[in-house]
Amino acid sequence: MFSKAYQYIRAFSLDVVAGAAISARWIGNYFGAEIPFSSILALSLTVWLIYTVDHLLDARKIRPNEALFRHFIHLKIAPYIIGLVIVAILLLIYTIQYLKAELIWYGLGLGAAVIIYLVLVHFIGKKPYWGKEWFISIVYATGICLPTYANLGEFPLILGYFWIQLFMLASINLLMFNMFEYKQDKLQGFNSFATVWGFDISRKVILALFLFFTIIWSVAFLLFKQANFLDYQAILIFMGSVLAMVLSKESALKEEEWYRVIGDIVFVLPLIELLIDG
Repeated sequence: MFSKAYQYIRAFSLDVVAGAAISARWIGNYFGAEIPFSSILALSLTVWLIYTVDHLLDARKIRPNEALFRHFIHLKIAPYIIGLVIVAILLLIYTIQYLKAELIWYGLGLGAAVIIYLVLVHFIGKKPYWGKEWFISIVYATGICLPTYANLGEFPLILGYFWIQLFMLASINLLMFNMFEYKQDKLQGFNSFATVWGFDISRKVILALFLFFTIIWSVAFLLFKQANFLDYQAILIFMGSVLAMVLSKESALKEEEWYRVIGDIVFVLPLIELLIDG
């Protein structure tokens, strides 16, 4: 029962949304930023809309017998999901009145970039590879840090450092998923880093990202001496370690897409720090 329920949670990207909301609150807490519920709600709705619209557009191109569950379900009940998308857009518009002006403008800029990107990915005839994994990682990391940035009114160096770490973790996450789903994406005709550059190069890039993440994680202790920095870095290295475990257990975790279950839960791990801080 739980396995089936969580399959739907993953298919509708609710775990990704939870990870973004929790991580945004977590980053805000480090700076003592008062991030209102409206900002977290706007971020959650935006992340869900981006992932859902992308899945709906992907679902138009699938062969149902060979599709992954998330694409199949978006094709099967597309009219109902489109109805939820409309409701989410209306709720997001309503929420805007409670947001800071800076957050609205930054959010609109990010939203415009996403719309342009979705058009390029899904409506350009030749279907070139547009670096989808890297773009989503940039948007995801930016969305997590944006409420704190808008609250502080400035972008301190350490926030930029957190952004880099989150970007690399998100990139590793997405590149691993594409690598594990290489065969299905090939069959469905989806462009990804793995289908364009190959399985072996994908693995090498992921390992290089792990190495870079470890290096900047280590060097940061020479640059930043702020209170609670060690606690936050402990969570971040834990997140990276979980992703490394997923990579090392590829064969075992392919059953029922356990690699996605664990990989997406990584961004929920900051909840540990939030609970400890009370």
